Amino acid sequence: MVESHSEADTVMIGRAIGEALRRGDVVLLMGDLGAGKTQMVRGMAIGIESEVPARSPTFVIVNEYRGRIRLSHCDLYRVAGPDEVEELALEERLSDGALAIEWPERADGNFPHDALLIQIEFGEEPDDRTIHLTPGGDRAAHLAMRSAAIYESLSAAFMPGQEAPE
Repeated sequence: MVESHSEADTVMIGRAIGEALRRGDVVLLMGDLGAGKTQMVRGMAIGIESEVPARSPTFVIVNEYRGRIRLSHCDLYRVAGPDEVEELALEERLSDGALAIEWPERADGNFPHDALLIQIEFGEEPDDRTIHLTPGGDRAAHLAMRSAAIYESLSAAFMPGQEAPE
């Protein structure tokens, strides 16, 4: 569990995950509208050294960001169900990149079991978030451990409230 007290904190947590990502990694992002899922992916794009800032793929369903690996950012909010998700052939993207999937519950479990589940919950204050990371297997557990180590390094380098450079 990680606490975020600002959008910049959420982006920095995402950046740590992005720096830890390897080909074949899957990150599932759950949370209410406005919780910070896309901000988390924005940080992940920074972490893979993408030159293009992440934005919500709500209307195109999948955006790709290229850096040291390819990050496919999928927003399943508007998909009709598991059959439509299957048509996206998301698992094929894992051969040369990683997946970050918002609203994975719409796919009815149509993803690799070994994924890192990130649940973002609103906190007491408007900008506060509680972020739970739950690995689904060994691969995801290693991603979570690498991310935690990178996050510790990043957070030690910046004062509270200071935004990490992009």
